[in-house]
Formats: sequence, structure tokens, C-alpha cells
Amino acid sequence: MGLLDSAAVRLLDENAEVRREAVDAVDTSVPPGRFALRQALLTDEDAEVRASAARRLGDARDGRFVSALLEALGDPMPSVRDRAWRALARLGAEALLARVPRAIREEPVWWVRRAAIRAAASVVGSGALELLLEALEDPFWRVRNAAVQALAWLGEADALVRQRVRDVADGSRNGAVKAAGAYLEGVWGGAALAPVTPPLFGSELPQVPAGALDNEDPAVVTARLERMPASDVPVSELVKWLGDPHEPLRALARRRLRERREPEALRLALRWLDEPRVPHAADEVRALLERLDLDDVSLASRILDEPPRAGAVGLAAWVAARRAHPGLLERVRPLARHPVPAVRRAALSGLVHDPESRALVLSALEDSDETVREVLLSSWERRPVAPESLEAHARALVVFAPAARSPRERRAVAEAAVFLEDEALLARAAEDLDPSVRAVALAALARRGVFSEAELLAASVHEDPWIRAAVLDTESARAASASDLDPSVRRAAMQLLVSRRYELSVSELRSVALLGAGGQDPWIRARAAELLQVEGEREELSALLRLSLDTSPMVRAAAASGLEACATLDERLAELLHGPGHEQAEDVRVSAYTWLLRRADGPAFERLCAALRGTSEPERVASHLEALTLVFPDEAFVAAPDLERRRPTRPQRAKAGPVSAAPESPPHSSRRPLGRTGLSVSPLVLSGAHGLSVGALAEAHEAGVNAFFWEPRYMELTRFLRSGRTRRDGLVVVAGTYHSGAEAIRRDVRAALRLLRTDRLDVFLLFWVRSRERLDAENFETLEALRAEGRIRAFGFSTHHRDIALEALRQHPWPVVMTRHSAAHPGAESALFPEALARGTGVLTFTATCYGRLLRPAPGEPADLALPSAVDCYRYALSQPGVGACLSAPRNHRELRQNLEVLDRPWMMPDVLAAMRAHGERVRAGNQRFNALVRQAPGGTRDTLLALLDEESSDF
Repeated sequence: MGLLDSAAVRLLDENAEVRREAVDAVDTSVPPGRFALRQALLTDEDAEVRASAARRLGDARDGRFVSALLEALGDPMPSVRDRAWRALARLGAEALLARVPRAIREEPVWWVRRAAIRAAASVVGSGALELLLEALEDPFWRVRNAAVQALAWLGEADALVRQRVRDVADGSRNGAVKAAGAYLEGVWGGAALAPVTPPLFGSELPQVPAGALDNEDPAVVTARLERMPASDVPVSELVKWLGDPHEPLRALARRRLRERREPEALRLALRWLDEPRVPHAADEVRALLERLDLDDVSLASRILDEPPRAGAVGLAAWVAARRAHPGLLERVRPLARHPVPAVRRAALSGLVHDPESRALVLSALEDSDETVREVLLSSWERRPVAPESLEAHARALVVFAPAARSPRERRAVAEAAVFLEDEALLARAAEDLDPSVRAVALAALARRGVFSEAELLAASVHEDPWIRAAVLDTESARAASASDLDPSVRRAAMQLLVSRRYELSVSELRSVALLGAGGQDPWIRARAAELLQVEGEREELSALLRLSLDTSPMVRAAAASGLEACATLDERLAELLHGPGHEQAEDVRVSAYTWLLRRADGPAFERLCAALRGTSEPERVASHLEALTLVFPDEAFVAAPDLERRRPTRPQRAKAGPVSAAPESPPHSSRRPLGRTGLSVSPLVLSGAHGLSVGALAEAHEAGVNAFFWEPRYMELTRFLRSGRTRRDGLVVVAGTYHSGAEAIRRDVRAALRLLRTDRLDVFLLFWVRSRERLDAENFETLEALRAEGRIRAFGFSTHHRDIALEALRQHPWPVVMTRHSAAHPGAESALFPEALARGTGVLTFTATCYGRLLRPAPGEPADLALPSAVDCYRYALSQPGVGACLSAPRNHRELRQNLEVLDRPWMMPDVLAAMRAHGERVRAGNQRFNALVRQAPGGTRDTLLALLDEESSDF
């Protein structure tokens, strides 16, 4: 039996935590490891596993997996899409370029768009110029930042790039584009562009009275809006807030719009459906529509009266199909041939559910735009329910076959050929360059028996496991189940054999089962247990007994099921233990006695006595028999005093009473006081933002972490804090609110206490403070009252703004402040930290790595300069006087283990501090010019919405 990579086997485990560990341990120096990662990338249920598989495939630099990574760009989870873009860039895959335009325009997650931009620039250089220029108008500054970085790099050596950027900046009305042009001119050493005053989009819209709702902090805006009548706020402002990052403000704006029920508000809100790049906005609009109790047919009709916009058309098409409304459907159908691909796609997304529009939908396969054709492909992949529709889809795909270009299209064609039993088309698909397409065709042709022995042999030894699995038959599966180099092929082979067990002879079935019982994969061992016959040969019984001791619960259960089903089990066990040629293996004898004595009745006790009084059993078996004496009642040993003396000491049973509390947290020398709050915290405050598992959180706690940063959406951290795996007194839970105002703060405290099932919170913060009004006397006094009531032990606020924090500390005795700090943002060291230390205010810091920038070379640094690690960044922050702890948000178990190294030495050696400060200064210098002209330039989410609202359109 060939040995498998044990990590590749664990990559198929049922437990996601096991798979997360395994994906980093798979051996990628050999093809089987890389193929195992491909399987995980495209089929694993856990997004972290899929993302890690993409990362490792990129590191492996094997071009055979470009197709799989391109497919992963459509993964439902952004973390996987992000890693797929990065991996494709590492592979230098020019095929990614065709996917970038849609990502720039429609990808909803900013950091995935950023990855797409960087990938394109790194692979095709100036070939991505127009895409980079388009990205300068992105709603989010970090995406624009990435585009500017790429343009700066390309323009250094290419005068044509520089001139094209100048031309675009000169001709643009977008302030962000002009600011980027000014920055790039400075980078390239030219004269900077003149200061730009961007056009004031939407200036004709109704304006909110000055000062009424104008505030940098959305929590303050939310509190003020709560106190204002809905009629006092222009609908344009309410619609604008549907795209705000602050969830409470979005929810309140939606509620106010629902109260207004004005057609103008709805008309403006629908514009958000055409801007997928602003998070939450489109979802807020859909939620608004659901709660307005509108006549959706009337709404769809009014939408179709307007010049077509893809987002609104998609909504109207969905209503038309759901209602099966003939009039609406008749108006939507012409839009399936609209000149704009996005509009065609939107119309087809609804028409695909209308049986009367089937011919029109199927004709979409002739569309020149791949994204439009994808609507039909998605419908096929869901498999239409009606038989006539299924056949119509298949026939249309077969006709489309010569024009199919992408692997997804060719795979759909192959599946259609399988459905229609088109051997000629299957034969062509069997020679496709993409293994997923070939596998579909080969599997169908193999079932039809049209391959020669030579062709089957060639496929069965192909390097790609998908190809090998496709041609498995009963004969080849017998060998593959035990010797294939890919665990997924072994599983497919075993599954085939289990399903065809009645086609195998008794000896063949026994051979398969015995080989499987000794396999590395617990899933294979469990299936082998199902095939083993207790009443068959003795070696089958021995194998089942071994499997009943397996480390995997799945295997033990399968073995137990087979053993329990045997009516003559006791006789077979007695023969195995004492009959002619009796079993010698100690593990089998241990298991056999366990099963033979399982009933703990009179006959079982007689067998136990005979075995213990005999002298032939090995020491291990005899010790096990002595342990089994504890299964029998004490009175049974009255007649066997010689055996009573051999019984192990029975552990004392706990007396009935209340459930014992969880053990106290062990003391840790690295704990630090949090100002004068009376709380002691670990150097790291562990955040649950990235969904670390309960097991990983428990591991961190055992390593010395006692402080956890919690928000209601952190489900795994919630489970851990409620699990009772440690004493509540030993934990410091940092929670908070994004709201302002006494009622809202109290509401969030009550909600947190309820969710965590606790009677107090240790630290409660006003999150993300951006204006002085948020730290007014009302909020301070509310928090002070909650502390007096015992609901919170300490309170404070978090902010990026040092001046606001400093002023707040001088106005009120805030117990805790959480602020941004790193070697690249050391400003807090000069005034805020000394002030906090003097006043006894506890300090928590975040962004110790400066969003990862400190981990990369700064402009002008030598290539061989040693770079700091994340642990170094944390130690730098913790070395500052007055800093109690740093917030840490590891994305996976690997990062967590690295970060925990901080606990052993939560300070930086003095001789390293100077080098860290120098590196931070260089990183900061490189960022400051960007911040002035790119990040803080006019544009972004607000201007995007204003431009949308400004477009000409008639009222509803």
C-alpha cells in the first residue's frame, strides 16, 4: 500500500480546524500535494481552507493550476478571491487580465479590487494602464492608493505612461483623479499640477441647515438624527447615508425613508443598485423596498419607464418573473438585447425564471460578452427542474459548443453532451486542455465502454487525479483504493467499490476491505469496516476488532455497527481467543475481551474469572482484564476474593452537588496594569474579528491571553466567552458601542450583557470617536453611572485623533483610551501617552503594524535591510511608557501562534528600538504625501453617491 502525505489526508477531515492546520502542512514540492490543494481550493466548505490553498498554490509557482485559480475568482468569500488574485500574480498568469475590468467595476469588497489592480499591474505592466486609470475613480481610497502606486512604478521608466496620466488628469472632472495626477507628477520629478477645486456634484440638491447634522462622527450624526422629525431632513441626505460605513446610521436612514414614503426618495435610493463597490448600500435599498409594502408591479413598471439602469432593471426583471406578469415580461424582454452588457445581464437574470422567455434566454449563449453568457451557465449549473427546460438548455449548449471559450463554458458543453449522450462531442471534450472538462467527458465515455484498454490505462495513470478518478471501474478501483497517490482518488475508488460490492467475489471483497482497514485515511477505514464480515474469515474479525479501537470515532462506530449486528459474535470471539490457532496480537485480544465481556452479566463474569486465573495472557491483556473488573458490580466478587484483590482502585465518585466552577486562570508574569482601573491585562488583547475558532481562542488563553476584544458579530469569540472554559473572573472583555447618547449606550450595554450571558463588562468603549461632541458630558456621565451600577468595571473611548483624545482626558477623568499607535504613527508618544500616564488612564493601542506597511520595505531602504515582524511591531508599542496592551487580530491559527510570542517578552530590546523608529519614519514619510493627495483628496464614497444622485432622470 503506497504511503500518502498525511497532511493531504487530513485535508479531507470533517473537522475544519484539522483542515486549516493541514493546508499549511501539505507537501507542495511534489505534484500530489499541489493537486490536493487544488481540490481544497475548489471544494472545501471552509473559506479559510480555500484561501490558504490559493495562497499555497501561488507559492508553488505551478502554471497547471491557473485555471483553478481563475475559477476561484468567483468564490462567494472575499478572502478566497483576494488570495486567488495574489496567487495568479505570483504565477504571472496573463489570463487574469480579462477578469480585471469586471472586478474593478463590480467587485463589492475594496481589498479584493485592490488585489486585482495590483495583480494586473504586476503581470502585464503598462498593459494594465487603462485599468489603473479607471481605478483612480474607485469609491475607496485604498483602491485608488494601489492604482497610484502601480502608476508611479510604471511611469518611472515609461514616458508614454506619464503622458497618458497627465492627459487623463487634465481632462477629468473627478477630484481624486486630479489629485492622483498631482502626486504622480511629484513622484516623477515634474512640476506638480495646480491645486484643484473639484466640481461640487449635487450642489443643486436640498441642503441640510448648517450645523444641524454636520459632524465628522457618524455616531453623533445618528444621535442627532434620532431626535429630529423625519420631515426635517432632505431625502437626498437620507439616501446618501444608506451607503455610510456606520451601520446604525444606515439603519436609521432606512427607517426615516420608510416613514417618508416619498417617490423621490425611492427614485434616488435605486441609484445605489448601480454601485456595487460601496458596501451595504444595495442591500440597504433592497431592505428598504421589502419594508415599504409597495406595489412591486407598479414599482417595476415605473422602473421600466426610465432609461434602463442595470440595477433597477434587475429588480424589475425579478418582479416580472416572480409575478409572471405578461405586461412586465413583455417590456423586460427587449432589454435582453440592450447595447449595454450590464443591462442585458440584469434583464436575463429575471427572464431565466420565465418559461415563456426560454428561447430568448438560450440565445444569450450567442452574446459576445462573457458575463452575459454566464447568466445562462448559472441557470444550467442549477439544473432546470422542468425536463423540457433541461433538455432545451442542453441542446442549446451543444449548438454553442464550437464557440465555447472559457473552461466553465466548455465544461457546461461537456455536461450537456453527457445528458444528450452525444459521443462525438464527448470525444472532442475528452481531449480538452482543461482537466475539469476532460474529466466530465472521460467519465461518461468510460461508463459507455467505448475506450480501449490502452486508452483506459493511459487515463488511469495520468498525473491529474481528476482524470484518474474519471475512468475508475471496479477492477481499477481495487488497486486505486490502496495505492493511488491522491487521497481523494482513493476515496472515489472505495466509494465505487462499496456501491458495487455485489459485483465482487467474496475473496475480492475481503481483499479490498482488509487493505482498506490498514489505510491512512479514516474515511477509507470506516468504509472498509462496512465491507468486513464478522462471520467470514478470522482475519476479517481481527481487522474489525482492531478498527473498534481506532482513534477516529467514525471508524470505531462503523466497526461497532458490524460487530453488534453479528448474532454469533460471542462464539466467534471465544474461538478467536481460545480456539485452535488462536489470535496472538495483543491489541486484537484486548478488543476481543472488551466485546466478549460487554454485557457484564453472569456468563461474562465467568469468562472474566477464567481469563484472569489463567496464566497465558500477556501483561498488556491481563492489565486490561483487571481494568474490566470495574465494569462488574461489587457483589459479583464476593465469591471470587482472589480477583477482588486484583481490581484497580476505583476512583472516588464526585458527590452530588452544584457543578464545579471552571479552574482559575493561572497567574502570568506578563500581565500589566491597565492604568488605575484595577484591571490587569495580558500584553495582547485578542480580537475575534477574523473568526478564530473556540479551540484557538482557548489555546491563546492557556498561553497567557486574558483580554479579548469583542463585538456582537464575533460569533466564535462569543461562544468561547460563554463556554465556561475558564473562570469569568480571569477574563477582561473589552466591548463597546458605535452609538452616542444615554439611551443608545445603555441599550448596547444591555445587549452585550445578554449576548455574553454575564452580569458585567470589564471595559466598555465608545468606538471610533471622530469628533469632540461624542465625548461630551452626557456620554461620560452615562458611562460613569453604568460603572456605579456595576454593569461595567471601566470605560473609555477609541479614536485615531490624538488631539481629540488629549482634550478629552483634560476635560473628564476617562479611565481608558484606545488609540492608533505604531513606529510609523508615533505621535501619541510625545503628548498623549505622557498625559495618560500622569492621569492614571489605561492605554490600549491598535494598528501596531500600520496595516502591514511596517512589514514591507519603505521607499529608499536597501533591499537587504532586515524587516520587522508583527511581533516586533507589538513589542515596540508595548515598550512605550503607559501602554497597557495592544490589540491583535490574527487572521488564522498560524498568525495567532506567531503573535503569542509577544507574551514571552512584551518589550523591545533598547538597541533595536532606534532601528525600529528609523524604519517607521521612512514608512511614514512615504505615506504622508499619499495621504495628502490620494487618501484625503476629494472623491470617494460621498462623491460617488452625489454623482449618482445628480444624473438626469424623471421622477417616479
